[in-house]
Amino acid sequence: MLITQMNEEIFSTNLSKAVDTIRKTKNISSDIVKFVIEPVEEQGKMLDGGDEMMKHLVLSKENVGGKKLWLEDVVGVLGGLFPKAPIWINISFIEIEGDTAIFKLETSLRFRKPTLLRNAETGHAPFKAIV
Repeated sequence: MLITQMNEEIFSTNLSKAVDTIRKTKNISSDIVKFVIEPVEEQGKMLDGGDEMMKHLVLSKENVGGKKLWLEDVVGVLGGLFPKAPIWINISFIEIEGDTAIFKLETSLRFRKPTLLRNAETGHAPFKAIV
């Protein structure tokens, strides 16, 4: 299925769907969810001007390094270039902290238009649930 649009609502919905996939697979009952964003440098992949800006200003260690973010904050951070979004984002479960489920988002630094996003076959592009 080709993705032709990306905005805050679609991104947020797709992230929630990916989280639900992992929660079902791993029997995670917590409804409280937070995310750690981990930008991934891809060898040999070119970053354009928007990508560089996101890398240095938004996805810097000072800004997101190790911080546990709410869903809305993740959408705010990774949605800075909508309709462009990270070309791929791998999501995995890290741990339960108190009553909060913590997930890791490994994200590409390449922001691309919706038709180029990966993991469309999951039904929640650009997210891939790693279980």
